[in-house]
Amino acid sequence: MQQPPIEPQLIPTTLILDFHDSYTRNVLSLFSQVGALSPAAEAFSTRWEQDGWEDRVVVVNVDSMTWDEFTTEVLPSVSCVILGPGPGSPHHKSDFSWPARLIQEFGDVLPILGICLGHQGLATAFGGSVVKAPTPRHGRISHVEHEGDALFNNIPNLFDVIQYNSLEVAKDSLPAELEVIGWATMQGDHRSVMGLRHRSRPLWGVQFHPESIASTYGVQLLSNFLNLAHSHRIKCPRSIDPTLPLPPHVLALTTCYKRGFRNLIPDVPSFAPTLHSPTWRWEQRSLALGDGGGRCPQDVFEGLVRDKSGMGEVWLDSARATAESQFSHLFNPQLTWSFTRPTNNLVVHSSPTQPPTSFPINAPHTFVSVLARTQGVLRRRTRIVDPSLPSVPIGFVGSINYEMKDVTLGSPVTTDDEPERRDSEFAFASSVLSFEHDTGSWRATALVRVESPGAENEAEREESASGSRFGLEEAEWKSWTSSVLAFFSSSPSTTARPPTSKLNLSLNTTMLPDLDEPAYIDAIDRARALITLGESYELCLTTMFRTTISSNLAASPYPLYLSLRTSNPARYSAYFHLPLSSFSILSSSPERFMKIDKEGNADMQPIKGTVRRSDDPIEDARRKHVLENDEKERAENLMIVDLSRNDLLGFCEVASVEVPKLITVETIQTVHQLVTSITGKLSPALSPFEAVGRAFPPGSMTGAPKVRACKLLEDLEGGRKRGVYSGELSSLKWWLHRKRVIEHSAFIGVFGFVAVDGTTDFSVVIRTLAVQGDQLTLGAGGAITHLSVPLSEWEEMLVKKDAVASEL
Repeated sequence: MQQPPIEPQLIPTTLILDFHDSYTRNVLSLFSQVGALSPAAEAFSTRWEQDGWEDRVVVVNVDSMTWDEFTTEVLPSVSCVILGPGPGSPHHKSDFSWPARLIQEFGDVLPILGICLGHQGLATAFGGSVVKAPTPRHGRISHVEHEGDALFNNIPNLFDVIQYNSLEVAKDSLPAELEVIGWATMQGDHRSVMGLRHRSRPLWGVQFHPESIASTYGVQLLSNFLNLAHSHRIKCPRSIDPTLPLPPHVLALTTCYKRGFRNLIPDVPSFAPTLHSPTWRWEQRSLALGDGGGRCPQDVFEGLVRDKSGMGEVWLDSARATAESQFSHLFNPQLTWSFTRPTNNLVVHSSPTQPPTSFPINAPHTFVSVLARTQGVLRRRTRIVDPSLPSVPIGFVGSINYEMKDVTLGSPVTTDDEPERRDSEFAFASSVLSFEHDTGSWRATALVRVESPGAENEAEREESASGSRFGLEEAEWKSWTSSVLAFFSSSPSTTARPPTSKLNLSLNTTMLPDLDEPAYIDAIDRARALITLGESYELCLTTMFRTTISSNLAASPYPLYLSLRTSNPARYSAYFHLPLSSFSILSSSPERFMKIDKEGNADMQPIKGTVRRSDDPIEDARRKHVLENDEKERAENLMIVDLSRNDLLGFCEVASVEVPKLITVETIQTVHQLVTSITGKLSPALSPFEAVGRAFPPGSMTGAPKVRACKLLEDLEGGRKRGVYSGELSSLKWWLHRKRVIEHSAFIGVFGFVAVDGTTDFSVVIRTLAVQGDQLTLGAGGAITHLSVPLSEWEEMLVKKDAVASEL
């Protein structure tokens, strides 16, 4: 007899608890796919209707509410709970707090699925024990076996999963009411518990991570749990309707961006002024310049930009061919914005001859929210004269230093006895010269102020609040384009440049690391011990190399940059020189942090796994092959891939987050490296600056889970800020009345731009020199896992350092 069609069910209201992990939001990707499963013929299966599911499923940080708040304000609205993964042990109340009580007091009526830490917490809630696993399994594939429990319905009895754990449930400690339903054979004949269920209550747990991009059957497992929850609800109904949306006060607890909830940054309107709107305050104009007489970017930079303004000079230099269209952009800043801490001041320089102005940024606002608000005003009130042209970085260009993690991650507030330091530097580009490498053509683009009374209120309020005036006046636009046209119409210089190798860089000292070899290896050993204890999955250890340079080179490190771009050309090569801050970035970074186009499509490309190239083609090919198949290197990369997916899911449309390229080898001039691409579509109305802030710092700089890793690294790296140096910035003589030395955090986290039209492109600042005063610094490091060999990690770190420093 033909079975009647299965009536689709709405996905039930579900609370996903996040234990400060960096993978929990990936469970949302499973929810976005359960509706696409084809239900089996068994009456057990349910077909899921996904309409409106995002209003019935929410990820909430466990520390965002107390037990009493949960039971009174949240529990009455949810029909099932997923206890997510996390670092630490369920035996520690600081790692697994009131959810143990949830299992004990409501586990008979509320279906619960535990993942990793949640699975272990299920065991300890009934008297079981969690112990060290025979070997940590972070980012590694395991083969799970089962004998057909309903949680594994329609899943082969042997399937591949990814684990992120160094602790496991001790099978011999389990009480009679808990049954092992899945296992994996590890070293020898040791069988690790991979799945649990309670014999009489609706409680299940899995040790592995079904939400990992490399796990199989994760969507099916989630669907099976929802089936089990649905069946339990029929047998033991509660006085809630699981198909109703979660109430706003519960949705407001989300760790994801939701329009209208807990957002300091005004939402970008879903509409824009019409083409002939009276509310424009600026126009973005462009002028085609042809081939510029065959001039290359270096010719134009030296002829039109270098030493032409006391505000500084910037060259965003695409120095290595890629599969994407290449552009180089050159400009002198119109003004600069610096963010200083712990005073939380915005410092604005608008003239090389006048003192800066300083504005406090008061909580709950941050430097990121101020940047986002300003960029939003510029975007709303700027008419792009020709939107068909490629985007140009008219807007904010600069760096967010690693120590800004204290702001973006909500780390402990700094104290007044800390020295004042600059944690971010941005230059505003109001006029840019751009070179398209594919066509050999030049273009001049500028932001020009226009008279538009309807837009003045909002625009002028924003300019007044920040002491900034954005864009060129009409006369300035005409003067600038005239000088550019005159330069391009003149005959190119025939004077030959001296070879870069002949430049006298006055580098007379060796770059010395903060952590020498014994100290670095000791830090690796301690990191591995912490990983074994379950405190982290991966820790990205870094040390700073430092030296002193001559006053001439410090004042203008451009020759040093030319040497760097010759010896180590990279996709994100850049020269960023701000003399008023005595600060320069000389980048040869190959790694993308985040790129966002003006339609809101985001792309992250973390690099993890690096090996030095060989001059011998056969040996070079062998090294590439070994890297591509190295389990430890692939595990490193996978951990950051899953972390980056989790980051994007914090502000992207869930179904849009994908991994189009997973762990592939990319070859550049000096090294082979493993690269992955993760993409997503920004939620409507989200500011690109907010997206960058929500994902900062990059996981490839921290490890996973991100928050726990940052805390552990502070101790492992000697408690020293990544690259803060002490020394007076003598060019800022008007600051002396503050009676404080203004420092820079030399370990820059990311560098890039957010344009007026929303186009965004930031690199992870690796293989990059920073100049502060007469100090030259270079950060280098690597990801530490349980599989790390300390001496090999030290040598890999030196490979990365030498890729930059060996030719200088």
